[in-house]
Amino acid sequence: MDSRGISPVIGTLLLLAIVAILAAVLGTFALGFDDQLFQPAPQVALEVSEYDAAGDGNGGKPYLEINHRAGDIADGTKVSVRDESGNEVAWADVWTTGPTVGPGSYAHIDGCGSDGALDPVTTRGQTYSIVFKHDGRTLTIHEVDVPSEPTGTGTC
Repeated sequence: MDSRGISPVIGTLLLLAIVAILAAVLGTFALGFDDQLFQPAPQVALEVSEYDAAGDGNGGKPYLEINHRAGDIADGTKVSVRDESGNEVAWADVWTTGPTVGPGSYAHIDGCGSDGALDPVTTRGQTYSIVFKHDGRTLTIHEVDVPSEPTGTGTC
């Protein structure tokens, strides 16, 4: 049996597939659909760097400090802290080291002061989410739970 005729057929099919994929990619950019492609959320390492249930140094109000240890640097207005009630405040507005989210920056959360839009840190298991907003989309990049039962007032 002679199989030499199969090679040109396979080569032609591969060439047609490559041309179709190339046409689809060029068509996407030519028709303006490229703005609908979504940039992924920044990859970051966040952790609770300090937690004080008694609120020492914070007027008796329990607080969390979330520290950015490593990863992408982002505009602090695109990264927000959200509580379980859906209240939200930009990272740049939550007692941080500046408007940029990057290694060494942190967010101080107690539900009072500049983050008065958030629920006060009051109960064990209470969760705060760090969210990234880009092109009308919101992605959760980290969640932080209150580690133990606070003993402070929990009010502002």
